[in-house]
Amino acid sequence: MESFYEVGSRVWLLEGEDWVPATVTESKGAEVTFRTEYDKTYSIAKDSLNRQKVTPMHQTSVDGVDDMANLGDLHDAAILHNLHLRYKNDKIYTYIGSILCAVNPYYVVEGLYDASVMNSYREKHIGELPPHIFAIANECYYSMWKKGESQCVLISGESGAGKTESTKFILKYLSDVSRGTGETENMPKVEDAIIQSSPIMEAFGNAKTVYNNNSSRFGKFIHLKFNSKGRMDGGSIQDCILFLANRVVRQNPGERNYHIFYSLLAGASEDQRSEYLVFEQSSRFCPFLAAEAIEESLVQSEYNLYKNAMKVMCLTDEEISDVLQVISGVLQLGNVHFMAAGGAQIAEKSVLENVANLLRVDIYELSDALTQKSMTLRGEEILSPLSVEQALDSRDSMAMNLYACTFKWLINKINQRIKGNDSFSSIGVLDIFGFENFDVSHGTALCT
Repeated sequence: MESFYEVGSRVWLLEGEDWVPATVTESKGAEVTFRTEYDKTYSIAKDSLNRQKVTPMHQTSVDGVDDMANLGDLHDAAILHNLHLRYKNDKIYTYIGSILCAVNPYYVVEGLYDASVMNSYREKHIGELPPHIFAIANECYYSMWKKGESQCVLISGESGAGKTESTKFILKYLSDVSRGTGETENMPKVEDAIIQSSPIMEAFGNAKTVYNNNSSRFGKFIHLKFNSKGRMDGGSIQDCILFLANRVVRQNPGERNYHIFYSLLAGASEDQRSEYLVFEQSSRFCPFLAAEAIEESLVQSEYNLYKNAMKVMCLTDEEISDVLQVISGVLQLGNVHFMAAGGAQIAEKSVLENVANLLRVDIYELSDALTQKSMTLRGEEILSPLSVEQALDSRDSMAMNLYACTFKWLINKINQRIKGNDSFSSIGVLDIFGFENFDVSHGTALCT
């Protein structure tokens, strides 16, 4: 244990049940003083020091490594310490063999994703250059093309870890390297359509949570098809399910509804506001005038981005208008209230009339759907009134199903646009839904 006494020695010190990085700051008499990287100081008697309490730090942990498979210290603390060392130097990517670990910096690292950086990873094996998301995408592409074997990238992590952005970087790299093959017969370009599918899915499937301003509330498997010359020839978005449709009607404190609602409220022109019946008022489903005000200029630009992306998907102006009318109809449903009068009755007919006009349904049939339930008895349909509480549940259920069906319809339209021919091989990108830790979880989260 004598090496532990030397001032300046780097060691692992057992703090409770966890190892923490520490430095010997003093060694006098019968005591050795350690200072952890978390600014805690411990003075320990020399005769009580043993390898169960303190161990020397391997040089790889002192310097940090690109690939944590090369760490000399094999415990959780060494892994976290290595990630922290790299993070402080804006090195957010680290390998664990062929696995890439990414730490979300929550700010833009200057130059990390420039075109020159992307080009530098072309035809380079993992390990030849510093760890990067482009290295994973490159390895995946050339393994697929040169070996003729389909590949898959799995992206996982908790909410806010950066899965959505990582997926987009992988798609961007694969799109770029596909264009570089020189095969140009596939017009219009499938790559552009696949890249432009991301803003649509984010608009309708992402929301602000307490942990993440752009949290995906759905999981998706993107299947990319390539021809024998390495050109992206088509694709599909499979198993794309909106897990938390209940967010449409209620959100936790400090959270927001799906992005598209705010974009419509802030980005629609005066003519569009009249067409979609968008008013400067709060919907119970989307409190536009909430204390946490949104950045209106940013949301306006996003609104135009979403509409342009839908045009790239070959949606007609009429189809885009229909989608936005349904979204506005869902918003207006939040303003439908009920009163008790021999069962639930619509409190304000004018609000229901707006919803019926937006959804293009008969107002009386819509009223019956919200306030009555039907049963078939001996071949005869019997209607019975709902209570106010049941009517509120019926309204919320209608809003959730309308939104979920719209989301599914959009995914089908995207798949029609990017559908390709029989492929030489393929690459799958699986972006797994990120869970969050709450003291109390809703049943919908558990069921997914």
